[in-house]
Amino acid sequence: MISYRVVRQKYADLKGYGARLYGGRFNSPGTAAVYTSQNIALALLEVLVHIDKAEVPEDYVVMAIRFARRIVNRPRERTVLRAESWATQPAPEDYKRPSLNLPILRVPSVIIPREYNYVLFPETGGFQAGIDWIEPLDFDSCLLASAGR
Repeated sequence: MISYRVVRQKYADLKGYGARLYGGRFNSPGTAAVYTSQNIALALLEVLVHIDKAEVPEDYVVMAIRFARRIVNRPRERTVLRAESWATQPAPEDYKRPSLNLPILRVPSVIIPREYNYVLFPETGGFQAGIDWIEPLDFDSCLLASAGR
């Protein structure tokens, strides 16, 4: 399985350092997490909603991250959160507890709920992922038009 991440070059790794410092929707500060998306377009949208479009850094890259199929395809072991069972799963704040100990969560995107993001926890037992490739990403000027560029 492959997921994608759009990030500044200096953060193009699987350490989850930023999420460890500040926390996120599915991790508390102190827990390393890497937020990825099922496709490049969704990864780009996830970045665009959070950045100041007037000052987009020029060092963004897109990463392809491959993780073990056996982790993703075995939901009965609760290694992946699936949208179809969202109502019966713990609330997002419950996933911030280290005791849940999941290496990967598959969660619906808040931006496009029919598409998915993957939250990778690199310090969790059973975590198996690696970077397939990294390449530069130039933001098309039409994506930044609202900022007057």
